[in-house]
Amino acid sequence: MSADAVQSAFHEQLSRLAEKPLRPVDVAILDSGIDATHPDLAGRVAAAFHFRPEGDGVARAEVAAGTNNDTYGHGTGVASIVARLAPNARLHDLRVLEPGNKGVAACVIAGLRFALERGWRVINLSLAVAEKFGPQLVPLCEKAYFQNQILVASKRNFPFPDAGFPAAYASTIGIEIGRFDSPFKLVFNPGDTIEFTALGEDVTIANVGGGYTTKSGTSFATPVVTALCALLIGLYPDLRPFEMKTLLKHYAAS
Repeated sequence: MSADAVQSAFHEQLSRLAEKPLRPVDVAILDSGIDATHPDLAGRVAAAFHFRPEGDGVARAEVAAGTNNDTYGHGTGVASIVARLAPNARLHDLRVLEPGNKGVAACVIAGLRFALERGWRVINLSLAVAEKFGPQLVPLCEKAYFQNQILVASKRNFPFPDAGFPAAYASTIGIEIGRFDSPFKLVFNPGDTIEFTALGEDVTIANVGGGYTTKSGTSFATPVVTALCALLIGLYPDLRPFEMKTLLKHYAAS
């Protein structure tokens, strides 16, 4: 069977999988928050938290379920992609970005540590932090790998000396942006730090407060792969991170 035929078969299988009853899979979204009042996300967010700088550390506060925890709109868009593609995904909202979508590395790291402590199976990071935070970030990514938690992270959208972290780490599934006619299609990038390319061009996402918009970026390609991981874990709950990468590679085009 040709590579195109294999990918076409995988596309068909995943499309059908999204329509089947699957085991619930806990998915953490580290982002600007989620508007759980949006019709596409109502009842889909199991818990919500806010991480913010406080003194020399980071404070964590739980947010009332079913409310709007998004200060920018980015996280709502990301979450809506996961919710749409993976009906079995149970979302956990970790707001680690400040108003204006500004990131504080300490909050991202604290949110990731919390997600690992909770044991949430798939963790979406549509963001990147600087390489200098590697001493704190690398052990957490390694911990996720050995705890059988899957990290899916986006490459930087803009030219930079590095691809962005944690997307560039081998323990993470790094995602590049592409244009496809279906979210169930992937490209494998052999020899590249960022191993997979997913649909991120002109993606329809939910808006804070209701309605929809169309956006492009690696941020919106990343939750596509997060959703695929949730679907596959819903069917095969014991999949390890290396098995997930192997499965995605096997069925992706190159």
